[in-house]
Amino acid sequence: MKAAVLPQGSRSLEIQELDLPTLLPNQVKIKVKACGICGSDIHLVLHGKMRATYTPCVPGHETSGVVEEVGQQVTRFKKGDRVVVSAGTSCGKCKHCLAGRENLCEEIGVLGFNQRGGFAEYLQIEERYLHNLPDEIPFTEGAILADAVSTPYHAVKYQGEIKPGDTVAIIGCGGLGIHAVAIAKALGAGRIFAVDIDSGSLENAKSYGADELILVEKNMQVGKVLKEKSGGIDLLCDFSGFMPNIENSVRAMNRGGRIVLVGIGRNKLEIPMPFFLIERQIRITGSYGSDRRAIPELIQLYKDKKLNLTKSISGVHKLEDTNEFLHALEEKKGNPIRFIINPEL
Repeated sequence: MKAAVLPQGSRSLEIQELDLPTLLPNQVKIKVKACGICGSDIHLVLHGKMRATYTPCVPGHETSGVVEEVGQQVTRFKKGDRVVVSAGTSCGKCKHCLAGRENLCEEIGVLGFNQRGGFAEYLQIEERYLHNLPDEIPFTEGAILADAVSTPYHAVKYQGEIKPGDTVAIIGCGGLGIHAVAIAKALGAGRIFAVDIDSGSLENAKSYGADELILVEKNMQVGKVLKEKSGGIDLLCDFSGFMPNIENSVRAMNRGGRIVLVGIGRNKLEIPMPFFLIERQIRITGSYGSDRRAIPELIQLYKDKKLNLTKSISGVHKLEDTNEFLHALEEKKGNPIRFIINPEL
């Protein structure tokens, strides 16, 4: 099969012909129809800040397609089924995996980083990672459910425990944060504040339902501005990874407020205000990936017309053009949200 391969030590993908391994009894062979380009692919390919655990490395963790072949033990899928593939990998055997909380597994990984991903004509993967994709959802939009949409969904709904009418702040409105805005809207948020350093990202957030936009300028105290504009935040989700924003946003939180950290940054988190946190019962928690609840629930939101992802697809391109659009995403050419790779083009 044809695949976009990252050679060891290289900062560029190469189109190569790879052999498919023998299909295991619990695996499904998928003909890839769409695979999203994510910011983490930029860290893997262009900068080497993230690394794969296998070679040859085939990135791509936001994948949808059609079942081509099934192993002897596969029971839930058949040839011709439309599917979306979960982005997270796990052991499948621990107490967390058995309880449906795969993102708590000690062996948690990411498709494309821990095993071959979707920048290829075919993908072989265990049946447990697959979800049926209804006909009314295009492959392009189905693919990004795997991470760009399910990761913020887990943060907003399950870790953030959003409630109807909540005042919500989303810090960082890139590929994940923009969908956090859409999800907060779909789940009944009262007012949504979008915070970013990039005006284009804020315009995207506005198109997805943000009520107020805050363009971060040098030395701005984000928390102070949020407090002044909102009167108090119930749920704050950070996708920027810039910890000083969290530190000065604590005082913007209402009693019982929840702060969810999703973005991974290099700054230390230092909050020297324990009484304020304790007395107001403000919770700070992390959120990583999603679990098996996310994709089926997002599909239902889509079918109920509460979630529209049309504007998320910034273009569909050939496998041979993956390098070009990794750079385009990093440079924010055309204010993109998600570029899609279609190996059939």
